[in-house]
Amino acid sequence: MTCRLCKENRPLRKSHIFPEWLYTPLYNDNHQFFVFSTNENKKRGTRPKGIYEKLLCPECEQRFGEWEGYARNVFYDLSLSGKDIGNRIVVSKIKYTPFKLFQMSLIWRASISNRPELHKINLGPHGERIRKMLLEANPGEIHKYGSILMLPPASLKKIMREFIYPPEYLPKKIDGHAACRAAFGGLFWLFIISNHSARIPYDLFLSKDGQLPVFKVGDQAIKFMEQLALDFSKAGMLNEQA
Repeated sequence: MTCRLCKENRPLRKSHIFPEWLYTPLYNDNHQFFVFSTNENKKRGTRPKGIYEKLLCPECEQRFGEWEGYARNVFYDLSLSGKDIGNRIVVSKIKYTPFKLFQMSLIWRASISNRPELHKINLGPHGERIRKMLLEANPGEIHKYGSILMLPPASLKKIMREFIYPPEYLPKKIDGHAACRAAFGGLFWLFIISNHSARIPYDLFLSKDGQLPVFKVGDQAIKFMEQLALDFSKAGMLNEQA
């Protein structure tokens, strides 16, 4: 079968759409996690592990694994190493290439997956551009397919670590560019789907000198998170053991 990244005809592995470590806070006592969707037409239930699909060959899976391993260390140290400077927390000494590629890989994998738990995301020509950048291990410039990370308010931190909300397109564009929102790893994410979003301030993104801003969310993001938490709670889909 054809690997979706390198396009070579090779045996495929069951690739995780999102890294296994993002699910750790979600598992119940039986090492299962809830499948989350507020859409009644989507599949619900439990899974013994993360969301998997045969997408990548072993070589490409290993490539992604290296970026994920680095990102995991960053996330585990995020709350300890950041400097509070008002509307954001800035984490220093982040390696630009592996972390940026990790961010890009999340939205790309979500876009090529056929799993029913995920929202359908059509990246159009951007999907192929991101694929080539990932294949070449080229993170691109700061503004190319950058991600904006936001920290939930204290009242929502626990709940935010109890679910993953897969990427979906925002109803409105940001500065003329399409964007996807998601929630995982205890953070709210915005993926800017553009390779020329130069008008968006650079200080919103990970910088090449390793400065990673994590913003304190605004009113609209808080409302979105609160509504998600309410919907999932009503559906009995939050892990009460967490």
